[in-house]
Amino acid sequence: METENFNEEMEIDLIDLLSYLKRKAWMILLGLLIGVLLSGIYTLKIVNPMYAASSMIYMRGAGNTITSIQDLQIGAELTNDYEVIFTSRPILEEVIEKLNLDMTYQELQTRIELSNPTDTRILKVELKDEDPERASEIVNTLVQVGMDSVKEIDAKEPYLIEEAVANNQPVSPSKTKNLAMGALAGAFLVGAVLALRYIVNDQICGEDDVVKALGVPVFCSIPENGSMSKKDHRKNRRKG
Repeated sequence: METENFNEEMEIDLIDLLSYLKRKAWMILLGLLIGVLLSGIYTLKIVNPMYAASSMIYMRGAGNTITSIQDLQIGAELTNDYEVIFTSRPILEEVIEKLNLDMTYQELQTRIELSNPTDTRILKVELKDEDPERASEIVNTLVQVGMDSVKEIDAKEPYLIEEAVANNQPVSPSKTKNLAMGALAGAFLVGAVLALRYIVNDQICGEDDVVKALGVPVFCSIPENGSMSKKDHRKNRRKG
């Protein structure tokens, strides 16, 4: 019996909470708009846009064609070896020296993204930078220096499939994503504050609060202005 009363009371509280949030919907909407505004300022004015450039090379290895699954697996393993070579300290330091970059080889290493498409000997080299021209220069120089180094190890020279070109379309930050996240964060924050304010409020604001606090029913109520409408009289008579 106590469990049923407790569940009923919790259900009424949730209904009251939702009703309270509905009355404060304008504040939640205001928080949403503020979130959009702040995320827009952050995205457009504070964060620097990043541009991506990529190049692809084909690792020939010992053979010119792929003849079997085993040869394919060897080719995939070969690209893994070349990934290590392309991000090694001597290679990156040579790239930095050629382009006179103001960064350490560790910083350049963290910005390089290497990938090997499934079941291929292709190695894709990608880098993001605030300057699209510099991004393409770094990638092309890295690929050239890496290929020269690979030629000293492998008899077959890697084949350059695609050079990096400057792309003036930024890849980050995403305006749509940031604005959506800002809107959700603003609305959620205001809603959470309102819900917390409702939960911690222990003031008696109505008949339901009196019943919950004292455990006795309310037989009548006196308006603040001292006057009662006919509807209130009828309501109180029914309660009595």
